[in-house]
Amino acid sequence: MKSSPAAMQLLFSFPALFFIAAFFMAPIGFLVVGSFFQKDPAGGVRLTLDVYRAVLGDAYNYGLLLRTVKLATIVTLVSFVIAFPVALYMRQLSARWQTVLTFILISPLLTSVVVRTLAWVIVLSPRGLVNNALASLGLPTATLLYNELGVVIGLTHVLLGYMVLALMVSVQKIDENQLLAAANLGASRFAIIREVVLPLSLPGVVAGSVLVFTMAASAYATPMLLGGTKTKVAATEIYNLAIQYADWSSAAVLAIALFVMTAMVVLLGTVFSESGKRKVIFQ
Repeated sequence: MKSSPAAMQLLFSFPALFFIAAFFMAPIGFLVVGSFFQKDPAGGVRLTLDVYRAVLGDAYNYGLLLRTVKLATIVTLVSFVIAFPVALYMRQLSARWQTVLTFILISPLLTSVVVRTLAWVIVLSPRGLVNNALASLGLPTATLLYNELGVVIGLTHVLLGYMVLALMVSVQKIDENQLLAAANLGASRFAIIREVVLPLSLPGVVAGSVLVFTMAASAYATPMLLGGTKTKVAATEIYNLAIQYADWSSAAVLAIALFVMTAMVVLLGTVFSESGKRKVIFQ
């Protein structure tokens, strides 16, 4: 009796499905279940929704979630604006120079997140390299540390490589004949990029945006070191609730809220990108 192709695909995908279920879905499940229980004065636990009411009804936590989504969105947009011209430039390079430039772009990932973030502290501090350069030119210094700008700079530096790699794959697949046809029909260089290159590279834009957004929204070390206590995000507050205050129920609720908000933003962006006339690009 021969096995069907569907059965063979399921068989070969079982190790990956087991890995995802054991190391991703199971912890998420325990986190969700634990968020509905709270310790009572007698030392036991009880099923309740009071933790959800307290955490999600707090304006402070609501502001943390909004700030997290806002910073992740800004980092995603800045990464795209920087990465798209880089991907176009890399399309014109030889394979050797593409490899060199790719290594340079992903080199921040080869360094510990704490080390590279501390390097940005030195660069962005009030007496750091940037402000010293501004002072030497007679220009006013800028506040680049312990605010949202510092967090955006640090996260963009780390996550830019993911956006470039995702865009480069899509840009490399664009047929040169399509660009030549548009040029022969009188389209300007800007019109070719807007009407041909950008729509055809949409799968890479979506993939890179999803990667950058999710990683920026869940980042902990960079916002903590560059944002300080003045620019807290959801990840830093979850750490404080779980480790410093041992309030695991509140930490679980805030983590679930962050997970749901991030998933909704990614889902809405993906559905919008693949809807209507854009759908054919993904087929």
